[in-house]
Amino acid sequence: MTSSNSRRNPKTKQDLKTVDPSNQIVDVTPETTASKKVSSSSKTIKGSTPKGGGPKAPPSTPFATSSASAQNKGIALGMIETRGMVPAIEAADAMTKAAEVNLIAREYVGGGYVSVLVRGETGAVNASVRAGADACERVGDGLVAAHIIARPHVEVEPILKVSGAKRRL
Repeated sequence: MTSSNSRRNPKTKQDLKTVDPSNQIVDVTPETTASKKVSSSSKTIKGSTPKGGGPKAPPSTPFATSSASAQNKGIALGMIETRGMVPAIEAADAMTKAAEVNLIAREYVGGGYVSVLVRGETGAVNASVRAGADACERVGDGLVAAHIIARPHVEVEPILKVSGAKRRL
């Protein structure tokens, strides 16, 4: 019995197109001075992609989202407002110890009120806000409000930027 390799038809060999890897490169990064040098040396096919739709940027790349606020989409927000700085510090300490959350802001609202904001997964934020509220109540009459937003809307994100207000003496 002869091997199948020796029976190849020369016509079928010509029908098979060889794929040149340099023709399959798709730039997904914006043009910068460093990437201009690289992209000018590589050949790209404009207007065509491979059958599979071409390579796509992974969702974790910064180019997959339009802004930093879009990266926070789907991350819960927890807020505690206190009367005074000591209950706010106690709440922030309890919140960060209770669950895997990020302390994103502490802001002086005015009139002695202080807000503490955390972000993380919904369950973690829920647990941390409950722990922070309990700790704040133990300090005295410090707790004013505690609230959780599971998925803040994208249009709410600019409001969450810390104003940087200074405390009046």
